[in-house]
Amino acid sequence: MRLMAVDTAAYPLKRATTATDTGYVGTKNTYESAGTVTGQIAPEIDRMSLEMFGLRAASMYLFNCPIDTDIRKNDRVTLTDGDYTVISVKTYKTHKTALLERSVAYGNS
Repeated sequence: MRLMAVDTAAYPLKRATTATDTGYVGTKNTYESAGTVTGQIAPEIDRMSLEMFGLRAASMYLFNCPIDTDIRKNDRVTLTDGDYTVISVKTYKTHKTALLERSVAYGNS
């Protein structure tokens, strides 16, 4: 699958770094800039996604990018309406497809 340049855009990428949490026992993740990724965004709406994720599928996107893109599970991609967490990355012969889900702060209504 070739990505047409007119359909792609650059998006900021954040990668988690683990640090010791001084207030609690354990560690916490902080997200720092890891550059940008260029790709094509498409809504993730199909029957299988609805069966697997239910209403969560409404806040998901597919991100198609070149095969040499350094994108990993748990990275965050910043779109116009906020941060999206990479749920999974599938690698094909010609490209990668990442499933993005809206990052939500639980407990904050």
